[in-house]
Formats: sequence, C-alpha cells, structure tokens
Amino acid sequence: MCAVKVATRRADDLAAVMRAVHEHGGSAFMLTLTMRHARGDRLGLSTTDRRRRDLLEERRADREVAEANGWDVDERAAEAEEIELAEIKGKEGCWDVLGYAWAAVTSGSTWAKDSALFGGLLGWARVVEVTDGANGWHVHVHAPLSFADDVSAELVAAGVGARMFGRWQRALERKGFDASDEHGWDLRKAQLGEGDLADYFTKMAHEVTGAAGKHGRSQGGRTPMQLLADAVDTYEATATTRWWEWQEASDGRRQLTWSRGCRDLRGFAELEEEATDQEIAEEDQEAEGHLGLPKDTWDWLTASRREVDLLEVAERGGLADARRWLEQHDLRCVEQGPL
Repeated sequence: MCAVKVATRRADDLAAVMRAVHEHGGSAFMLTLTMRHARGDRLGLSTTDRRRRDLLEERRADREVAEANGWDVDERAAEAEEIELAEIKGKEGCWDVLGYAWAAVTSGSTWAKDSALFGGLLGWARVVEVTDGANGWHVHVHAPLSFADDVSAELVAAGVGARMFGRWQRALERKGFDASDEHGWDLRKAQLGEGDLADYFTKMAHEVTGAAGKHGRSQGGRTPMQLLADAVDTYEATATTRWWEWQEASDGRRQLTWSRGCRDLRGFAELEEEATDQEIAEEDQEAEGHLGLPKDTWDWLTASRREVDLLEVAERGGLADARRWLEQHDLRCVEQGPL
C-alpha cells in the first residue's frame, strides 16, 4: 500500500512538470538507457556496504591530499582500507554501476554543451526501473529531458541523445559492463493528449509496484512486487531469494531523482518541496468512500489499458463521474464506505 502511494505521487509530479514545460512553449523527451546483463550479475550493494564504500573512498581522498602535502600517512592502515575497498567494489551490481554511469552522463564539459542546445536544458528526472527475468536483473533508466524550446525528436536524438548514450556506454565499459549500440538507448518526444508520457509514467508507477501484474511477465520479467506476490502465493524459492536481494539492494536508494541547481525542474513547475517516501507513506488519505471493481471489470480495464483513464475521470469528477464512466462502458462497480 505504501509503495503504491509513493509511486503515484512521484508519477503525479512528473506529469505536472511535463505539463508546465509544454505550457511554457518547451518540449519534453523520454530517454531510455539500458545495459547488458546476465543471470549471475548482482543487483547491488546493501546500504551498509554502500556507506562503508563511500567512507573508504573519502579516506582515500584524504590520504591523497596528505601525501601531496608531504604529511605522514599510516601505510599499514591505508593498505588494509584499500583491500577492504576493493572487496566491496568487487560486490557492486547493476544498480551501483547504473548510478556511476548516470553521473558520467550528466557531468563534464560535453554535458555542459549539450545542456545549452535547443534553447537550453530546463532539467531532467531519472527514474530507475528494475525487473527480474531469464537473463537476471534488468536495471535501466527512464529520463525525461525538458528543453525551453519546442524542437523535434530527431534533432535532440542527434544532438544530445547520441552523445549521452556514448558517455553511458563508455562508463559502463569502465565497470566491466556494456550496452548495445542498437538497443542500448531510445528517445521519443512527449506529446500531450491521449497516450502522452504523463500517462506512460503513471502506468509505469503502477507497474513498478505490481499493480499491472501481467505486464512484467508478458515481457519475460517480473517486477519486484510480482516477485513478492509469487513468493507469498507459491513459496517459489527463486522468487523468495530474488525478493530478498531486491529488498537489501534497494534499501535507501531513490528510484526517482531530479536535476538540481539552475536546472531545478520542480522549481520550474512550482511544485512544493519534495516529500520523502516515508512522509508520503504516513499521510492520511481523506476519502468519503470508494468504488469496488469486480474481477471482470478490472480484467477489461487492464486488457484495454484504460486504468489511467478511469483514475483521471475520478480525479477530475470524483466517484460520481467514475461511476458514470464505468456505466458508459457497460462495466460494473460496487460503491462502498470509507477504507
């Protein structure tokens, strides 16, 4: 329940940003970056290992400063810490490498030049999506890019997207991973209206939290929440093991991050200060009642991919409009009291 609340809030923020960009005459694009992966690849370090790695890297930097200034350094302690750091880095997985590669994509002089093109980059968001399939953990980035001017996808792909993928690919190779030239990236323009990217991100938010259970399996993979459901329903050993790996590796990470500073998209869209996952989870949701959807109604909605349409009708007009919309489509519902 908490995951659904958090994911839905994040999706609403993304949709609000894209609407603001279009209202100001700009354009938004969704860039997807993927990496090759194998069944034996780890998902990522635990919170404890990540904190220890960061501390050891800070100590290494301090030693380099000390050595440059001719100060005394405890060589035996330094050697022990380097060995420990190497051991931790040897356990890094797909999510750790993804973070490293994304930082390489959005930094440096080339990125500064990319950001100045087409009227200037307003900012970006980064959404991490994870599924588990026959070839192991599939970890990839969906990154909405927003520009001040209205430009074509062809121009942005040639002028920005290709260079971003080049930095992504080189960063992955430095970590022992790689990305396909043909399938490693995709860029498309966001259009307002039916089937726009606001719809996409809303659907993706529910897919990430398992609400669209059939989607991941149809693509040959399972979302983390689908792994959990299978572990609970069937006691499947693989699902249980992979769920625990997800829980350990995802703890403390953010699946949605925003550009900051002069490219603060949330500020551009005049959104309130971003709430933490915990704050969203603890919010009380005011509701006078809710509609119960029978299985045949829900099956029709998911098969026709109209879940978002119903949610938008309910958001605009409340339960009464949602009920009328269902009746217009010959779908049954049951009105019930507050949750």
